Amino acid sequence: MNSTHFELLGGAQDHAAEIHEIFGNTPVLDRLDLAETTALCRYMAVYSAGRHTRLMQQGELTNHLLIVLTGAAEAVQTNHDGSVCSRLSLAPGDSWGELALLNGEPVSATCVTTEPVDFLLITRSAYKDLLLTFPRLANKLLLRFLHTASKRLEWAQTRLQAGAPAH
Repeated sequence: MNSTHFELLGGAQDHAAEIHEIFGNTPVLDRLDLAETTALCRYMAVYSAGRHTRLMQQGELTNHLLIVLTGAAEAVQTNHDGSVCSRLSLAPGDSWGELALLNGEPVSATCVTTEPVDFLLITRSAYKDLLLTFPRLANKLLLRFLHTASKRLEWAQTRLQAGAPAH
């Protein structure tokens, strides 16, 4: 991640109550209580980025995932010729990079802000620490990753079956 385009706003624990409120509007993470959100926040940092900022690049090896807190972003997957083959909007509570975080593979699409955003960042190392220290909480987060991945797979399959481009 090229952090020169981002402003570090601080540790997420400083914003735990606001983050918990945002999580309350998201699938799976809405099941976290404030104490769990506060514990999770100890492993994340909050960043800010302006409009049209690239947060992740398709094919890039990353060691982190991000969760949008405010604003909006878009994950855009392109073909080898540069044409867009899929596009997914990301709103507060949505994440990107969960599979790359877990399996160490490159991210499947470029994530770009469509308006100024604040976002959480958790690294693979921090997630491993979370898993050792708070295994139940880390498993809840893992369930969120799996839920997100399965919803995205269902969406892509539906688009393919309909013969429509995945925009």
